[in-house]
Amino acid sequence: MDKPAADPKVKIRRPVEEDWPRMMEVLEGANFHHIGGPEMPSFPLSDCFVAELDGVVIGVGGYRILDATTAKTTLLAVDPAYRGHNVGAALQQTRQDYLRDQGIKELYTNADDERVVAWYQRNFGYQPTGKRIPKVAPFGRSDKDEWINLVTKL
Repeated sequence: MDKPAADPKVKIRRPVEEDWPRMMEVLEGANFHHIGGPEMPSFPLSDCFVAELDGVVIGVGGYRILDATTAKTTLLAVDPAYRGHNVGAALQQTRQDYLRDQGIKELYTNADDERVVAWYQRNFGYQPTGKRIPKVAPFGRSDKDEWINLVTKL
């Protein structure tokens, strides 16, 4: 599968504590900033990557390893000014590559937007599992009350 490429000036890296305020701003743009609540109890810096352009964090992508061969992506958000420039794809590819290197074979994600579901399917081979997961708090799209569960093989 041919993966889209981000602007070569975009750097994907591990975040540091000083990135946290800007990460929260980016996450807020997708209503993913309610860290510590029932939908996202924690979001450790050690389990995510950020996209940076000219010294500014413009995207965030997290994951959680569930067992020796299974993981789940957590939050993926890009600053609205940089959406459509493959920043999200670069973050997704980075976390998939990292997880594959850790021995992960199966990667799950949840989405509440049909366009995002189609993006995961088209670019990363995800397929719906048939599970719909009720939201337990306002998170992501406010007009949706459930997550669509997807899976891909790494």
